[in-house]
Parts: sequence; C-alpha cells; structure tokens
Amino acid sequence: MTEPDAVTVADTVRWLHEEGLSRLAGLSDQVPGVIAAYTIDVAAGTVTAYPAAGSAGSAGVLAYAADDLPFPDGSTRRLVVVGVTTTNSVLVVDLATTLALTINSDRPESPARSWVLQLLLNPEITITTNSAEVALEAGNRCRHTFIPGGGGTIVSVDDTRPPVTTITLNSSADGPDHLDVEIDRSGEMYLGTRCWTLDEVMTVDDNVWAALAAQLEESIA
Repeated sequence: MTEPDAVTVADTVRWLHEEGLSRLAGLSDQVPGVIAAYTIDVAAGTVTAYPAAGSAGSAGVLAYAADDLPFPDGSTRRLVVVGVTTTNSVLVVDLATTLALTINSDRPESPARSWVLQLLLNPEITITTNSAEVALEAGNRCRHTFIPGGGGTIVSVDDTRPPVTTITLNSSADGPDHLDVEIDRSGEMYLGTRCWTLDEVMTVDDNVWAALAAQLEESIA
C-alpha cells in the first residue's frame, strides 16, 4: 500500500469513528431488512450496504454516497471497523446481526482488542470477557470475569438491545460468521455466504495495548 493510500485510509477510518459509524447506524433504521456490513470506497466515498442473509433484499446490495447518509444520531450501536479490503474499501461489520462470531488467528487477541476499543466509544455498550489479554480497566463497562460454560476465550458484547453478541477466539466449532487473520495481518471476513478479502485487518499489538492499559490505570488511580 502506498503512503498516499495509507493516509486516505486513515482519514476514512477517522471519519468513521468521528461520525460515520453513527450515520451508518442511522441508515440501518431507514432501509428494509437488516444490514450486516458496509464498505466505504476510500477513493470515491461510495457506501455499499450488505443485507444479512434471510433479511429483505438479502440477495442484493445497496449503494449510497457518503454525503447522503443520515445525520449522526449519536449511537454507533455495535458497528466496528474490521479492516481494508483488496479493493481499497474500509469494511464495517454490525456485530448486532450475529449471535456468534469467531476470530481465527495466531494472535486473535490483537483484532479483538481493536474491536473492544471501538465498541467502548459507544457508552451504551458493556463488554464481558474471560481473557485478561482483552479486558481493560474500564469499570463495569469492560469486565474480566469467569464465564460459565465458556469452552474457550470469549468476548460478550451487550448494548441493552438483545440478543448479546458472543465473539470466540480460535473456536473449534467455526460457524458461518468468522474473521480469519494471517500473520501479515491480511485476512478474510465471512458473514454467511458473503466474504471480503482484506489487505489489512485492524489490530492492536501487545506494546500499544500495555501502554493504553497503563494510561487507563493511572487515570483511574
């Protein structure tokens, strides 16, 4: 990826976290069916919405100009930026549209941390995990605890709009919804029969995570 492309992608991701995710959440309230994912074309600004399997219009896709999205209503729901596709679009997934999703990787904690940080930008969300490597000192909003029946490393996401989304790291029972991440941070995102090939998956490595955790502990102390 060239340096100009990297800057443009960074600008797109910044826009998403500042207002874009909220505008996508507003769009989901206006269209028929359930939208499972979005891509934002970095060069053109075109937003493509992908209906969830079994919902209205699930066989097709919907396209919008970013400027035509609804005014942000404040909530980003359970939307997370997953990464950058091979067609230079930013992929956003709505975790509220899946009950169970798996992250498969040599270090699945790294992409899971990225999702946790993004989700905590929404004050409606609480996260529960049995992994000390994914939890943060964020009061009751991100709790590290024992989860009965948890057969592996689990991250549960709740925004008071049931049902809860359960993310499992390296699950042996890989379902139709999963993110596969390679060592070079490329990967593939599967939602049912849809698949997006990613040049780069958003991750948070150990050094950055440790520094962030230390800052949070200092602010709480």
